[in-house]
Amino acid sequence: MLRIEHLVKRFGELEVLKDINLEVKRGEVVVIIGASGSGKSTLLRCVNFLEKAQKGKIFINGKLVKQSEKQLNKVRQELGMVFQHFNLFPHMTVIQNVMEGMVQVKKFPREKARKAASDLLDQVGLAEKADVYPAMLSGGQKQRVAIARALAMNPKIMLFDEPTSALDPELVGEVLSVMTDLAKKGMTMLVVTHEMWFAKEVADRVIFMDEGFILEEANPQDMFTSPKEERTLAFLKQVLPQQG
Repeated sequence: MLRIEHLVKRFGELEVLKDINLEVKRGEVVVIIGASGSGKSTLLRCVNFLEKAQKGKIFINGKLVKQSEKQLNKVRQELGMVFQHFNLFPHMTVIQNVMEGMVQVKKFPREKARKAASDLLDQVGLAEKADVYPAMLSGGQKQRVAIARALAMNPKIMLFDEPTSALDPELVGEVLSVMTDLAKKGMTMLVVTHEMWFAKEVADRVIFMDEGFILEEANPQDMFTSPKEERTLAFLKQVLPQQG
C-alpha cells in the first residue's frame, strides 16, 4: 500500500531523515516510536508531501508519486492525516467540518455529504454533537471529529501524527479507542505515538527511529520484550519504567 525508498530530508544543513526505507502493507498497522526530534513527524509529513524530501521515492498502491500539483492533490485524497492539533474550522459546526472536504473536493451533493458525515460522527461516538461548534467540545471530542473529517475523504491510508499528545490524560483513551476500532476494521495505518499501550496492543509492527534513522523494527512482542539495539532498550526503559 505504501513504499518508501531511500528518503532523505534536510532542513538547511540538518539532515533529519537519513535513507529511510519502509513498507506498509494493506490493512497493516505500523506504529513509529522514538524520542522527540528523531524524525518521526517529519517522516509522516513527507509521506503526505507537506514537506518535500531532497531524495527518495514514495509509492502508493504501487504507483510512484510525482510531485506535480495535480497528482499531489489526488494523492492527498488517498491519505487521511490526523495531527496533534485538531485544525477544525471554528466557524463551522461539527457536521459542517466533516462535510466540507466531501462537498468542496469530492463534489458530493450537500445532502449526500451530510448523511455520510452523520454516519462518520456516529462511528466516532459523536452523533449527538453534530450541530455544536468546536469551541463547545473537549480536546478528545475535537480529535475524534478530526478523525471523522479525515475518514470522510475515504482514504486508503490513515496517518496519525501524535494524535493524543495535546490531550489531557483522561481524554487519551477515547481517541485511542476510535483508532483501535479503525484498525479492527482493516484500515491501513501509519501512527506516530508516545502511547506504548497502543503500540503493544494494536500494532502489527513497531518501528523505532533514532536521529533520523530507522534503527529497529519488529513485532510488538519482540520490540518490547527483547529489542536488539542498545539505544532501543534505553528508550524503552525511559518510557516503560516498570520494565527498567
